Amino acid sequence: MSGGRKRLSGAQYAKIREAKKAFLSKQEGAMLKFIKADTEGKSHTEQELPSEDTAISSDSEMTATASTSASHTVEAIHVPEPESPADVSEVEDLVPGQSEFDCIFLEDPGLWPKMSSKLIDFLVTHGPHQVKCFQFPQDSGKQKRSFHRMHCWQTLPNMEKAERTWLMYSKSKNAAYCFCCKVFQPEDLTASALSSTGTKDWTHLSRNLANHEKTPAHKKAFCSWMELRQRLQLKTTIDAEHLKKIESNTNHWENVLKRLIAIVRVLATQNLALRGTSDKLFVPNNGNFLKIVELMAEFEPVLMEHLRRVTSKETHVHYLGKTVQNEIIQLLAGQVTQTILANLYAAKYYSVMLDCTPDMSHSEQMTLIVRFVTTTESGVNVREHFMGFIDIDDTTGSGMTNVLLEKLEHMGINIKDMRGQGYDNGANMKGKNSGVQTRVRELNPRAFFVPCSSHSLNLVICDAASACSDASEFFNVIQSVYVFFSASTHRWQILKQNLGHSHITVKPLSTTRWESRVDAVKAIRNQIVNIYDAIIAVMEDAGLTGSTRGKTLAEGRGITRNISNFKFLCGLVLWHDVLYHVNIASKRLQGAGVDIYAAVQQLDMTKSFLQSYRSDEEFENVLKSAQKMAEELDIDPTFPVSQVRARHRKTHFDYEAEDESIKDPKQEMKVNFFYPVLDCAIQSLEERFLQLREHSNVFGVLYDIPKLKEVVPENLLQQCKELERVLSHDNMRDIDSADLNDELKALSKYIPAGLSPKGVLEYICTNHLTALFQNVCIALRILLTIPVTVATGERSFSKLKLIKTYLRSTMTQERLVGLATISIEHELAQTIDLKGAVSTFASKKARKVHV
Repeated sequence: MSGGRKRLSGAQYAKIREAKKAFLSKQEGAMLKFIKADTEGKSHTEQELPSEDTAISSDSEMTATASTSASHTVEAIHVPEPESPADVSEVEDLVPGQSEFDCIFLEDPGLWPKMSSKLIDFLVTHGPHQVKCFQFPQDSGKQKRSFHRMHCWQTLPNMEKAERTWLMYSKSKNAAYCFCCKVFQPEDLTASALSSTGTKDWTHLSRNLANHEKTPAHKKAFCSWMELRQRLQLKTTIDAEHLKKIESNTNHWENVLKRLIAIVRVLATQNLALRGTSDKLFVPNNGNFLKIVELMAEFEPVLMEHLRRVTSKETHVHYLGKTVQNEIIQLLAGQVTQTILANLYAAKYYSVMLDCTPDMSHSEQMTLIVRFVTTTESGVNVREHFMGFIDIDDTTGSGMTNVLLEKLEHMGINIKDMRGQGYDNGANMKGKNSGVQTRVRELNPRAFFVPCSSHSLNLVICDAASACSDASEFFNVIQSVYVFFSASTHRWQILKQNLGHSHITVKPLSTTRWESRVDAVKAIRNQIVNIYDAIIAVMEDAGLTGSTRGKTLAEGRGITRNISNFKFLCGLVLWHDVLYHVNIASKRLQGAGVDIYAAVQQLDMTKSFLQSYRSDEEFENVLKSAQKMAEELDIDPTFPVSQVRARHRKTHFDYEAEDESIKDPKQEMKVNFFYPVLDCAIQSLEERFLQLREHSNVFGVLYDIPKLKEVVPENLLQQCKELERVLSHDNMRDIDSADLNDELKALSKYIPAGLSPKGVLEYICTNHLTALFQNVCIALRILLTIPVTVATGERSFSKLKLIKTYLRSTMTQERLVGLATISIEHELAQTIDLKGAVSTFASKKARKVHV
């Protein structure tokens, strides 16, 4: 056995294990040197790890290795995201953040945790803090010894005093410690208790301190302390160059992400497609996003350097693929939505507006709009914001109600705070038995439903146009004029030549927006002579031959015969006047700030016009205007005699006499065309806005507050009680009628006359009177919250058609909603801080590294 291998003894194996354990303990917290500390001193264990799809390069992702060094202060490093997230595990930070390193922590070494590089840097930077003004506790011995400040001074042989700056006292442990030995612990921890657990031997403390400061371990720890402090002050640590490189790399990625987020925001705001047929750089048809990146890289050094790294394969982390585009879109849209929700939560009361339309992929899209009122000392704002498109399969009342409730719950919006509903006139929306408004009001009776005023006004004109056959035939003639000229570009050029310098050309009729037909009627009414000449010019065109000539002549003769009819000219004057005033009302009702009070006022004005227009005097004015056009056309300004034989109707036995037929063409025009159109419009206006007027009567006490001084007190109190009743549900009420009554009486003496409800609320807020008139403020906020139109939802459909085109019909719903949110709420999107967006993006891409 003399030449064989000798087996180690158990003691030797124990020493090896202890050495290995000591070595591993030194390595604990080594990765903490790569953690970036923010400006407030808080540590971040999460590293920004760039992870990106391989849309541009199919090579495997590069893994970056952090360079280790002997120093302790390394701020941050960027490394690509690991390919397998399962290999990454989270770990708790071993030391508290710098925000916890307060004076108490610095003065008490007994509270220090296990030493780490970050903690050592912090302690060396701030140095030891000695306890001065403190009543040191005495021990339980007979001599009642305790720590004394005199131990912090050393008496030299020449009787001079030298301060022991390294000596510290712990209040929590009632023990003395050596600062340098506690921070830079010697290998032999049993050398002195001052470097580990502290000493409480107050009787022999002077001797122990004198012996300790002469030991080599203390001198070595003291030199390490002074050396590290000097290096930290001069910033000449071993890894200073590494710090500069890491900081430069961090700034590079931050600047790159800022620019990429800004590009996505611009493209989304302008409704432009981001992607093309290719996802590679510097190839044709690679999309607007990559093309703008390439363009900016020609003039901008940050993106120039970034593209150099990507094209040279120096890095495979590029943030230019479709996945990151979607993440940035969702990031921007999410921040916009959170801003809207924050304002909504602060406002408390809100209304919802819904509308539906099919998109390019034939999916039913429901838009959700919220309306609320924000009050500040600077003013009052009525806001309507887009909350997203919802792809729905079930368009019944129950299906749409369930989707609405799920969406509100997902956004954290309480349905009990809903005070208004705005929908179109569809049966699934406004149905009194199973419509959305009925189902919602079963859950919250205070969610008042108001049909869209713009849709209702549109239906008023539609009813009037269907009042008689002559009215329907009139619009057929208008449409035929547009169809005739739009059949070819040659005919359109002839029309433009005859119109001269006028930019008003003939317009087609809208099938849904009847009030907009005023443009089509106006173009013919003001230029009928020029249009007539243009039709004759087309018919006399020498280039027409064969069957085309015969068809053109037939169409032209029919149109000229119709527009040269005196009855048609009277219809032009009548419909132009009616549609012109209705169009004004429609435009005013589509404003986001319109409330019930303003809507009722506008509708009353429109109704008054129609009632005053229905008179013999106005009928004569219509005839006079039609006669002027007839003279310009050189036609006879008389009504044609009807050639239809009068039909003999069989009478019943109880009829006293037969109805006399109207033989005068002028009287027939008045009775069968003029009066029916206006009567139908007036009646439809009253019926379709009946519900709006009922809500207006409930809130009528808030419309003209200065005049309440003249109201009988009993009547005012009754109106306040009625308002409290409709704003109460399940032992919950928004206002108190008695307090509201007193507040209105007092407020009527202060505010000036002529203020609208919004003006009254602004007066209260700007003059800091909210605390005095709380119930009035609540009632006014609810009044302004109730919508009168869903025009904002209709406008969102315009963005839908610009975003999801036939070239982008395969877009996912999440991307569509994100792009639509940025585009529609572009004002809020522009206020997003790019630096904050980069931080949010980085936090979502971060991973925690296991030490």
